[in-house]
Amino acid sequence: MRHVLTASCLVVVLALGVAPLSAQTPTSIVMEQIIPSSDLARPMMIHAAPGDGTHLYVIEQNQADIHVITFDQATDSYSVNTTPVLDLTGLVDTSGNEQGLLGIAFHPDFQSNGWFYVHYNASNPNNDSVVYRYTMTSPTSANPNSATLILGPIDQPQTNHNGGMIAFGPDGKLYVALGDGGNGNDTGSGHVSGGNGQSGANLLGKILRINDDGSIPSDNPFVGTGSFMNEIFHYGLRNPWRFSFDSETGDMWIGDVGQDSREEIDYAAAGSAGLNFGWRCMEGDNCTGLSGCTCNAASLTDPVHDYGNHSTNCTVVGGYVYRGHDIPDLDGTYFFAEYCADNIWTMSSPTSGIQDRTNELESGGVVSNSIVSFGQDIDGEIFVVQQNGRISKIVPADPIIGLGAAKMGSNGKPILWGVGDLTAGSPGELNLVKGPSNALALLFVSLGEGHVPFKGGILKAFPIVSTINLGTNAAGRIFLPFAWPGGVPGGTEIVMQYGFDDPGASSGVGLSNGLKLTAQ
Repeated sequence: MRHVLTASCLVVVLALGVAPLSAQTPTSIVMEQIIPSSDLARPMMIHAAPGDGTHLYVIEQNQADIHVITFDQATDSYSVNTTPVLDLTGLVDTSGNEQGLLGIAFHPDFQSNGWFYVHYNASNPNNDSVVYRYTMTSPTSANPNSATLILGPIDQPQTNHNGGMIAFGPDGKLYVALGDGGNGNDTGSGHVSGGNGQSGANLLGKILRINDDGSIPSDNPFVGTGSFMNEIFHYGLRNPWRFSFDSETGDMWIGDVGQDSREEIDYAAAGSAGLNFGWRCMEGDNCTGLSGCTCNAASLTDPVHDYGNHSTNCTVVGGYVYRGHDIPDLDGTYFFAEYCADNIWTMSSPTSGIQDRTNELESGGVVSNSIVSFGQDIDGEIFVVQQNGRISKIVPADPIIGLGAAKMGSNGKPILWGVGDLTAGSPGELNLVKGPSNALALLFVSLGEGHVPFKGGILKAFPIVSTINLGTNAAGRIFLPFAWPGGVPGGTEIVMQYGFDDPGASSGVGLSNGLKLTAQ
């Protein structure tokens, strides 16, 4: 297993007071296979249902069905149920490479109503895009007779550029991505003058926003204007194959697939609406020379990143902003990929440069190949879906197990910490993340994981080892040396956690997630 501490001299006796601040050593990450390629056929998307930390749901594009993946906490393993949750065979057109069952989303109140939504190409002459709502009756079964049409049918002029992503936003509304209808240059049969992406008269080349019953929210940006159809939320897109919302900020990130020149990542800050991302007069940052809009006009929203589409690049795959517990120093980092060149990149913010993480992620033995989607579980951990059937999870390469956030802070967000350097034979560092500055904190350390209620949270480590004064550096982090005299016997589990005074929290106490390390 990856969670093994090779240092024979793990530390834990704390120097009282604050150690000198230093730069954080970034956590190394790898892809860990959770589902082999033999278990799934052409998976397209993986998604968690709100409130369910045990199951993940994956759609198969050409099989037109949905399978549940179950997580076994005792063995730290995942398995696929071979019986589909829902089989849509006969309803879905899978004849085109970019057609089929393309998207799944779960209602924010799924735990009470059981509603989930699917986006697919209907099996009819026009390959119409449709969104249906179904009801799940158990974690492994849905009612096939519960289908309710929510959106569509929307004619698809050609078989490509279908978009397919659907997701509920932080506002509880359903967002739907549609490509420009296919063909080159957004032209030809089924394409209006100036291109579908720039036209307000159809829904193609757009991101739509609707209510959970398919009705139109009254605060959509073009409602009542008469210039655009009321469902339209953003436009000027070629094929927004994958988009996502940052679960903490509500910002939207969009991977829009380019044509012959550029692939792009678009960004819409929370609260923005009616943005025009420039297709077809722009492809990434390049002017195409096509009509429909004025290239480089101030009214257009430029991508936050674009890259060349050449012999090795062909399709950008938008991902997610990491908000998990297991890799705290990646908090706020956006992951995305390139389908043909098999690269995986990250951005720490919309204005930062990109970092190529491919070699690092492949160092665990899982090779990046034909990535079609990313996914997140309810804890914000990120999964990678490959077209060959393999599903992997992005995990720390070091021997740390994150035990989850035990309590929310006064800002309603988890209080996290991670671990910095752990070098064999030398002291390591505790890296406190998102903690308060200048607060008196209690550090809890135990040999083995527990489960004890504490001030509205859960203590996973019991004895109080020390009180410390927390401060923060410019990055909002502080480092503390820790050492265990005489070393730690092999196989010993050490669990660490901290709590501090938090007047804004309901119980007046903030409590971090736990971290578990095993000495070998």
